[in-house]
Amino acid sequence: MKIRHLWRTWLACLVACLPILVLLLVPQLMRSRAGSSSSLMIGVGLLLILLIAAFVLAPAISAWLSPAPRWRPRSALRTADAVWRRQPGQALLALSAGFGVYAIGQVVGYGLAQALPHVHDNPAFATDPGQAPWIIDYPAFVLQAVVLYAMTALAVAVYAWRMRALGTHVPALTA
Repeated sequence: MKIRHLWRTWLACLVACLPILVLLLVPQLMRSRAGSSSSLMIGVGLLLILLIAAFVLAPAISAWLSPAPRWRPRSALRTADAVWRRQPGQALLALSAGFGVYAIGQVVGYGLAQALPHVHDNPAFATDPGQAPWIIDYPAFVLQAVVLYAMTALAVAVYAWRMRALGTHVPALTA
């Protein structure tokens, strides 16, 4: 497992996971204080779908910028499937590593939100109930979204990187 393959895979994931960034940049879909609870549920549902798709497609994304003889965009998903069938413990460890990085990203995002709050009380709401009760500090919101996005892409890349190592170094998987 060479670190350069991780960097290439992360770069590929940063490009391939752009829909996640777009979603994270819409406060009405990602923050309860910026929109309704129904729009938040739609946003969370979309995020879950995009995250699942990113992890499922991670091997092909990895093969895009970090190919190997047995790890090409057309064959990477089949090879990853073979790894899951023949080495489920190792594949689960790879997925766990990706989820671990994702969890760390959430902690970093929470810490960033505590250091640079992106939601403030609207003082005008006290005198005029027609005003929004919250003010979104969009620069702070964008910073948090970009950090969460970068860490999410890294989580997908770590999973793909490990699956690449498993899929390219086990001769029996391609037979």
